[in-house]
Amino acid sequence: MMNKDLFENDLAIKLQVKPQDIAFINKIFEGYDGLGTVTTINAQKGLIVVHVTPETKKEVMEILRNFPKEIHFID
Repeated sequence: MMNKDLFENDLAIKLQVKPQDIAFINKIFEGYDGLGTVTTINAQKGLIVVHVTPETKKEVMEILRNFPKEIHFID
């Protein structure tokens, strides 16, 4: 079970996704224009980071919690 407060003060949201979903996730955040920026850490392992600001953190977390693809938060 994910602790909702785990990421509250972190501006780099670390995720593991299926490698084939990285481009899709990146396109989603590109479409939100400035809400968050996706950086791939390890494409083969599906490790990415979504960089946010304090102002966009809550909205990005809501998007990620309801994302249509399988994602895992990394602490």
